[in-house]
Amino acid sequence: MNVQMNDHRHHPDIRTIKKRFFAALPFYVAVPVLLALIFIWGSGYGIEWSGFGLGALGWLVALMLRGPVAALSMKLPKSKAQTIIVASSGVLEESVRLVLLWLATASMPWALSAGQGWAAIEVVYAIVSGFATLSLMSRTDEKAKQAQALLAAQGTGNVHPLWGAVERLSASLFHIGATLLLAHHPLLLIVMIPVHSLFNLSAVWLMKRSVVWTEIFIAVIGILVFTAGWLLK
Repeated sequence: MNVQMNDHRHHPDIRTIKKRFFAALPFYVAVPVLLALIFIWGSGYGIEWSGFGLGALGWLVALMLRGPVAALSMKLPKSKAQTIIVASSGVLEESVRLVLLWLATASMPWALSAGQGWAAIEVVYAIVSGFATLSLMSRTDEKAKQAQALLAAQGTGNVHPLWGAVERLSASLFHIGATLLLAHHPLLLIVMIPVHSLFNLSAVWLMKRSVVWTEIFIAVIGILVFTAGWLLK
């Protein structure tokens, strides 16, 4: 059964949303921990913390670079601005990822750790965003009410946070695979930029229609990119 994002018939109250969020938190935390253990046991590569830390830093740099893109898009219609911001993710993230690997003259074990750090900081960001959303939904001032109305219009209130944990796992595989691919050959940047942007744009389009199909899509692409990176490592 598909869970439609635009189905507004049922909206859980704030207490239910909080309960679901806190119940899902261990699953978010488990994603980077589980992946690290799998790679340590399966490949024999321990975590290189310099790579892990710089991978996390790289993601933060790419996130900050979206600020100017968002600022330049403010005068455009909302739908076009969102498309530009989402599409820019491929250019910004993959370019920063390549620069990071180039500066570090990365070995494959180092690149694997960098990919894990990149993916792990996204999990942290998702958790922090979750807490921020809960805080917003608990407020009663006018700005908070406007933001709450926007969230309701997006139809995300009835989506269980566990779907977000599933998405973090799939996205983590994508980022680790992309890091391994660029470490294998820098010219793969030409491929990864459009792949990453189309990946994000397609996920946003699907999210308006079905959570289930969105997560299936993200999982398939994440596994394919990771498998390609792992085979070429």
